[in-house]
Amino acid sequence: MESLSEGTTAGYQQIHDGIIHLVDSARTETVRSVNALMTATYWEIGRRIVEFEQGGEARAAYGAQLIKRLSKDLSLRYKRGFSTRNLWQFKNFYICFQRIEIVQTLSAQFTPTILQTVSGESCHLAQLAQILPPALVHLRPFAFC
Repeated sequence: MESLSEGTTAGYQQIHDGIIHLVDSARTETVRSVNALMTATYWEIGRRIVEFEQGGEARAAYGAQLIKRLSKDLSLRYKRGFSTRNLWQFKNFYICFQRIEIVQTLSAQFTPTILQTVSGESCHLAQLAQILPPALVHLRPFAFC
């Protein structure tokens, strides 16, 4: 491999440092994106549990059994993250923030030219982050997708 000349060493350091910054930033944003998506998912799980329980008095009476069964079945499929305690927390999370509406279709609200990836595709993660509730606004910072 040829060594870099004195004139190109500074240029190499610049591209090297730029790539490191790019990868580190992408990893940080990925973590934030995943956290935002999981928060929205947990809220939606809580909403579904509450709405199922409130579908009738008989269902409301069996809330504890519902959560136990969901925990068992979801844990079989996903292994971790769906303990009865977590499901109760998802339910309580929704109850605390139930006036928040998470919009299912974003295409009417956002133009794809505003939020685009380098490949030119619309960045759905950034769109989802923009509808997070004010209490979760700290999960919203997207520099890029």
